[in-house]
Amino acid sequence: MNEDLKTRIQEKSFVYISALVIIGAFVVVAMISFLSELGVHPDEFDVKACMDWCMNRCFWPDMRLTGEGLGDTFSGYGYTKVCNYSPYFLIFSKIAYVFKQFMGALPYYRMPNLLLMAVICVYMLKKLKDHNYLMLGFGICIQAWYIFSYVTADAEDFLLGFLAIALLADKDSLLWRTLYGSLGDNQSDTDGTSSAETGDVPGISLRVVLSCILLGVMYGLMLLGKPYYYATLALTFIVLLEQLIKSEINNRKQLLARYILIAGIAFAILAGRAALDFHYYGFDKAGAEQQMSEQYSDYDKNPLTPIEDQEPTYHMASKGYSIVDFFRYSPDWFELTFRSYASYSVYRDGHDLYYKIMAGLYFLIYLWLGIYLCNTGEKRIFIIVTLLNIGSVVASVLNSYLIDCQPQGRYLLPITLTTCYLGARARELMNHRGFRALVLITACLSLLYFGLFASRKLIDLGYVRSLFNM
Repeated sequence: MNEDLKTRIQEKSFVYISALVIIGAFVVVAMISFLSELGVHPDEFDVKACMDWCMNRCFWPDMRLTGEGLGDTFSGYGYTKVCNYSPYFLIFSKIAYVFKQFMGALPYYRMPNLLLMAVICVYMLKKLKDHNYLMLGFGICIQAWYIFSYVTADAEDFLLGFLAIALLADKDSLLWRTLYGSLGDNQSDTDGTSSAETGDVPGISLRVVLSCILLGVMYGLMLLGKPYYYATLALTFIVLLEQLIKSEINNRKQLLARYILIAGIAFAILAGRAALDFHYYGFDKAGAEQQMSEQYSDYDKNPLTPIEDQEPTYHMASKGYSIVDFFRYSPDWFELTFRSYASYSVYRDGHDLYYKIMAGLYFLIYLWLGIYLCNTGEKRIFIIVTLLNIGSVVASVLNSYLIDCQPQGRYLLPITLTTCYLGARARELMNHRGFRALVLITACLSLLYFGLFASRKLIDLGYVRSLFNM
């Protein structure tokens, strides 16, 4: 068998096995979505209430609203996710409403996130052949799949972050065609290089303006989302700034105009949302939040409760505890966070070997990427991404210390996305037989654990029987 044939077989094997992993993950998520009982997932009772409340509403409410059932959406932490900056509930409640009309007792409220996962899966299956690095972003982390099986705004944030990285990594994407040419025009020189590689910037057309608006809306929605996904925005900004600096001097003015248009739209969306809050609360939003917290918080989290009766790990900083005290209370914070990242929850389930193997596989993948990039002149981007990833971990620690001790793996999902971009910068490594085997082993082990163990923990057969008996 000649080498070319071997190479083609290896390439096809990677694509086919990766595709099976993605399809398998979707099937497991669909099973969990349909067959798991309400409340077995994080915060799902109050989040479902938020989804139901928004079905016939189109704007964020004043959190102090009375007489319309908004109080039912408040969690035991004393706040309602309806009033978060994210438009998740306002948008996807309408999709949930459609499913509610014909799904009966089945969980209509989870269907929007299942559709969002379908979007990613279809994109992956379409792009895998030429963009196999996408497996690093959505093929080797159970938590990235799991968030699509229940009601959580994290699904929207992850989708937007995934699209942002996918556009950034693909030089023929909408992002680069918008910045360096007319939409739909993949202008090339005689040597076959694209305009994105040469830095040529034709005049701005109406099509380019519309594309800038579309990109601005996407980034604007990301600004409204969970702050820990700002790591993907920061990476996008750094890469585009680097591209601007490298571009021809004669083209910088036009290129900068497109940057400003996209950024202007994004920040206009953020400013519009902030303006609505200012309309409601003026300069005293914190006072409104305090009022609602006193009204709806559980006893052990209520600011009116004596400190000695409050949950010790809730708002530790405001109680005078140091970060050292925090780790004394939660010495296993990093372990539990990783367990949640590599699986679906923080709970110890006796399968320590799985987590040890996954930790080793993740470490080898990242180390191999780092060595390759440092040896091929890409040391700077590896350092930048590593700093962003460290920042994500620090932000998660601070969230637990300042607000509530929640070692949640989903807070670290941006690490998966930024690492995916490293894979895009290491194209030759992604074609290395050994590295691809490492990625496939990680992906297959994740799917097996997710399908054979995690799903059984989440699907209650008694609940399933009750569905079919109704």
